[in-house]
Amino acid sequence: MKKIGVIGIGNLLRRDDAIGLILLKKLSERKNELPKDISLIDGGTGGMNLLHLLAKFDVVIIIDAVNFNGNIGESRLFRLEDIYSKKTPITISTHESNFLNIIQLSEELGERPKLLFVFGVQPKDISHGMNISSELQQKVGFLLDDLKHEIKTIFESVS
Repeated sequence: MKKIGVIGIGNLLRRDDAIGLILLKKLSERKNELPKDISLIDGGTGGMNLLHLLAKFDVVIIIDAVNFNGNIGESRLFRLEDIYSKKTPITISTHESNFLNIIQLSEELGERPKLLFVFGVQPKDISHGMNISSELQQKVGFLLDDLKHEIKTIFESVS
């Protein structure tokens, strides 16, 4: 059985950038609705601690605010190849250069997961502040449903 990790990243002090952590918390409250062999991890704001987290799994799904020029609260699932190719203009919020460097380093160390996905949510506002925008807040339930569906689909495809 493949080891699957779902890692929420974000910054609680940057408004909508917190969506990855908010969705991770909601997922953990409903863990019984997910396949049993999935680990849920708070990745904080990313950084070098992600390097060690990535190495533990065969498949990783990162949850984060991603600017892909979509509608506020829209979600998309990106494969690592999508991020590298940049066919779709995407910015991995405040973590982009750091995030891509961490993935590259994990690859160089031979520790990158076989499959890596980013469940991206289009933010409205990543300025300094404590609360997510009202537009994003209204969509948290829908985003959670989309995320659970993507996790189950990925789990079934790798099991």
